[in-house]
Amino acid sequence: MDGEEAVVRAHGFWLYAEGYAKTLGTPLTPQSRALDVGCGWGRITRLFSRDIASENIHGIDIDPHAIALCETLGVPGNFTLTKPNEPLPFEDNSFDVITAYSVFTHLPEDVATGLAAELSRVAAPGCVIVFTVEDKTFLDVFDMPNFREFGGRWEMLAKYADEAPSLRKKYDDGEFLYLVTNNEGARTSAVYGDALISEKWMRKNWNDLFEIVAMDEAKPPVYQGVVVARKT
Repeated sequence: MDGEEAVVRAHGFWLYAEGYAKTLGTPLTPQSRALDVGCGWGRITRLFSRDIASENIHGIDIDPHAIALCETLGVPGNFTLTKPNEPLPFEDNSFDVITAYSVFTHLPEDVATGLAAELSRVAAPGCVIVFTVEDKTFLDVFDMPNFREFGGRWEMLAKYADEAPSLRKKYDDGEFLYLVTNNEGARTSAVYGDALISEKWMRKNWNDLFEIVAMDEAKPPVYQGVVVARKT
C-alpha cells in the first residue's frame, strides 16, 4: 500500500470517529482526550490534531520504530511504546475517543480480549471507541486466482485455502478466527496474524466492556470492517 492510499484509508476511518463522536453527543474539541492504538507513523493522530490540542492526543504502538518515527517526524501528540498483554500506561477514564485502525485485525483471541478490556478501562463514560476488524469478506481472498503470488503474508495465508468453507461456517457460527500469517520482529505469531471477528462474537464476549453501536462491513475507502462502540 503506497502512502497516498494509506492516507485515504486513514481519513475514511477517522471520519467514523469524528462523525460518531458528534452523533453520540461528545463532539471533538481542543479539550477532548484522544488515544490512537497502533499509531504506526501517526496517520490517525495527525487527523485528530485538526480538532484536538496536541497535548491531549496520545499514540501507542508495540513497534519501537513506529514510536521513533512519530517523534522524528514531529507528529502532533505524545507517543508511548507498549507491550502486548500488559496494562496500558494510562489511568482509568482517561479518554473521550479511542481509535484502533488495523489492530484487532491481527490479534489472537486472548490478546484481543485483553486489549478490549484495557480500552474499556481507560475510556471515560461516553467515550467513543472506533476500531477495525476483518469480517467475512476477508475470506474472499481464497477465491482470487494466484493470490499466493502476492508474496509475504499471502504465502502464509495460502495454507488455509483448503479450509475456506470451514472458516466461513465457523465465522457464521460466531467463532473467533485467528490465522498465523506473520512471525517477525515485534510482531510474532503469538501476537500478530490475521483475525476475523464477527459482530455476533463481539456481542457475546465483549458486551460487558462497551456497547456496540454500529458495525459496517469492509468497503472502500477503509477496506476493513468498522466497529463503533461506546463506554456506558
